[in-house]
Amino acid sequence: MEARNHFTCIAYDTVDFLIQSKYVLFGIYLDIGKEGNNIVFNRETLPHIRIGHLLEQEFSCKSIEECNVVLVMKRQDFANDVCKQIEDFTQTAFPMSGNLAISVNTSVSSKIIDIETLRLIPQSIRERQQECGVCAIGFTNKKQILISPDNLLRKFFAVGLIKKG
Repeated sequence: MEARNHFTCIAYDTVDFLIQSKYVLFGIYLDIGKEGNNIVFNRETLPHIRIGHLLEQEFSCKSIEECNVVLVMKRQDFANDVCKQIEDFTQTAFPMSGNLAISVNTSVSSKIIDIETLRLIPQSIRERQQECGVCAIGFTNKKQILISPDNLLRKFFAVGLIKKG
């Protein structure tokens, strides 16, 4: 299998959000209700942003099961402006490893998907959707949306969905 076929799948009732697995270092299940704008992982304090409720709100979906899953990702896969917004929001500097944590409130799994089933968004709406982090859509058993975490966070920050509590 080619690496481009491996995805981290964030499962909701009506849609699976797909992130290319090369962008996700680790997936960790935490106790439900863990709060905080940072999280300790591998003896480092990582900036931490919860996006599960934002995905539910923006894409009209619900979690399949109550889980608190943290995806550890690399800072270098995010644009500098997004990294700055993450630091400002969490009030946590990136550690030496450059890792950050993004959590969702549903189950996460690893899937191998034939990329032929994913379709690019029509040109007329592509720019608008890519600003929202949506890169491609698939319709097999359930709607699948390939997302860019970088653009998704940028959009959430821009429209004020991620704000200090």
